[in-house]
Amino acid sequence: MPFKLSIFNKILILLCLLLVPIVLLYSYSNQVSTGVIEREINKSNGSRLSFFVGQLNATADQLWKAAFNLGSDPDASKLMFKSIRNASYDVLITKELIAAKADLQSNTFGWNNEFTIFAPGTGQTITTNSSLRYDVHHLQSDQTESWTYRSIATDHGEGYHFIRYLTEPYMKKLDLNKANLIIEVAFSANNISTMLDQLRHGSSGNPILYHPDYEPITGTSYDRELLGQVVEKLHALRLAPSGYTEIEINGKPYIVTYEKSKALGWYLVDYTPLGELLQPITDSRNLFYASTGLLLALSLLAAALLYRNVQMPVRELILSVRKLKRGDYSARVSAKTNNEFQYLFDQFNHMAEEIQRLIESVFSEKLRVREATLKQLQSQINPHFLYNSFAFIQSMAQLENKEAIIAVTQRLSKYYRYTTRVENQTGSLGEELDLIRNYLDIHAMKMHRLQYEIDMPDDMLSMTLPRLLLQPIVENAIVHGIERKPGPGMIRMTGSKQDGVTEIVVDDNGAGLDPDRLMQLAAKLRKSMDDDMGCGLWNIRQRLVHQFGSASDLCLEASPLGGLRVTIRIIE
Repeated sequence: MPFKLSIFNKILILLCLLLVPIVLLYSYSNQVSTGVIEREINKSNGSRLSFFVGQLNATADQLWKAAFNLGSDPDASKLMFKSIRNASYDVLITKELIAAKADLQSNTFGWNNEFTIFAPGTGQTITTNSSLRYDVHHLQSDQTESWTYRSIATDHGEGYHFIRYLTEPYMKKLDLNKANLIIEVAFSANNISTMLDQLRHGSSGNPILYHPDYEPITGTSYDRELLGQVVEKLHALRLAPSGYTEIEINGKPYIVTYEKSKALGWYLVDYTPLGELLQPITDSRNLFYASTGLLLALSLLAAALLYRNVQMPVRELILSVRKLKRGDYSARVSAKTNNEFQYLFDQFNHMAEEIQRLIESVFSEKLRVREATLKQLQSQINPHFLYNSFAFIQSMAQLENKEAIIAVTQRLSKYYRYTTRVENQTGSLGEELDLIRNYLDIHAMKMHRLQYEIDMPDDMLSMTLPRLLLQPIVENAIVHGIERKPGPGMIRMTGSKQDGVTEIVVDDNGAGLDPDRLMQLAAKLRKSMDDDMGCGLWNIRQRLVHQFGSASDLCLEASPLGGLRVTIRIIE
């Protein structure tokens, strides 16, 4: 039988087919939206960092140009002359003028910065940093023209500064023996911290200035533990001049955007928690999934209600219909519902009850007809058997064989007294065997070649059987078996009882049946009741089944004695 989906299963599959594409489409859309937002975030962060680095580079270059202006100033070149050591009025005025120019250059910028002009030949120093005690030992011979980062003391206290040197004449690498003037320009790292605070304002990022050889420069407020983990991640990366990457810290994703400052050689790095940026999309996604889950739960609830109120009643109705189809007319729908199915159940039960009543009525009527026929047969005297018995009595009278006449009349009277008693339809196995002995004794007196054996356990003699259940079998053995075959005739009846199965076996050595005829007769016994069906062995089997149930049976097979074996099998 091909597999067919029920309506309930089809509805569930339809729900899944409706939900799955929606979930897949939304997941794809969410993924694309997330990718677009990440790219826009990286682009925006890159623009911000590029603008910030541009400002940083521009300010550093302006400071460097201011150092050039100081170095090329004619008054500053006077510091190289030995006459500058004099304490004359002109010398003092020159130094004051140089200091004023240095202060002017320093105050031009919004950053905290320091300018220092040093003449190695004369030891003269002009500086905006009054805390500086400048001499040859203050310089480092390995300094180049690039910006360096170290701590120095200023009027505002000691702190880290970016420092760069300019020499006159110009040298890429500082040489104290050749330099006439050395101009030192320095600006505090606090300037960058202030800019980082401004850059951070209005964004969720955390900008820092990073160099692998130094501690990072940060804003005034930051998470020290998080910064340490970010720096550790940055140490493990090979940073290009600009770009972005994604890292994970404590299970949370971060977008790291960076831009290298050409002037300072440091990286401006901004690490942004991706979760906070994508929070609206995450909330929307969670809301969608929650709505989908709620919809799925409601769908499952609706499916459960549909299954309970529709599928289960339909299944109960189908099972009951199948029982009716198999012939089980006692099938009833016991389920109780509070909907339209209850009317269907009540009507089905009423219909099944009517069908069962009609079938039982018809079957009972046929059984009553059969029972009436049986009673008629029991009440009728077999003329052939009776005439033969009278003829035998007459012959014995002519021969003046009083003993034979007495024996036949006694057995004949017992036989007909039992067969014509119709008020009770059942009897014991012992009474049936007594009837058979009387019947066989009469036949043995008329037919001296007939012999019989009855071997029946004592515990079986009290069992109740339908009356005249065994006599027709013995009669068939004599009429259709032994009388049709010359020579000695033998009828043997045996019985056994084991594990709830009782068997009564009747064997004869008569003519028997060929295998084909035996199969036809066995098949005929299992046909349904009809008007043309005879009342012989078929009737015996029907009475047996009616009395003991469908598990009991009447079986035919070849007998070991050479004739036919009839077995009555009763299963209690």
